Amino acid sequence: MLVRHAEAVAPSDPRYEENDRPLTDAGRRDAERLADELADEAVGAIYSSPYPRAVQTVEPLARRLGTEINLVDDLRERLLSLGALPGWREQLNRSWTDFGYALTDGESSTEAQLRVNEVLATLRRRHLDTRIVVASHGNLIALALHSMMPDQVDFEFWAAMPTPAVYVLPGDGTFSGPGFGD
Repeated sequence: MLVRHAEAVAPSDPRYEENDRPLTDAGRRDAERLADELADEAVGAIYSSPYPRAVQTVEPLARRLGTEINLVDDLRERLLSLGALPGWREQLNRSWTDFGYALTDGESSTEAQLRVNEVLATLRRRHLDTRIVVASHGNLIALALHSMMPDQVDFEFWAAMPTPAVYVLPGDGTFSGPGFGD
């Protein structure tokens, strides 16, 4: 299961650097509700981006299951630019129409998609017959889903993704979602 993190503090909040933003109070409540919904699943392992908002989303589930959260740096969000990026949404949209497009210090959709797909392939091999939870970020998850369903996942799909969201990935390459809060 791919889990998009719950609601995080806004990027404009001056108290936090982009990658250190925690969940809001509403996001923490949603993380508890998510744990309620997933606690009866036979989850063998939990993996997460190292960013606080992703980790905090799966912490309640890890506590209930009595398991640890394995941090995987390559589950971090896709990097558009190292610095503040005015018009970031337009840049992101462009990266969805041209997968090779990247700003000088950023990551193209192709690069980010390869990164996340390598992680998911490794985890699939490691957990052949075990359900796992993988917590990450909207753009990276959308790129992973795009590789499975390119005609259904695009910029508009990403823009409509709720927080949190759960996408179930059965072995046949199809997915269902968002699976939370319906």
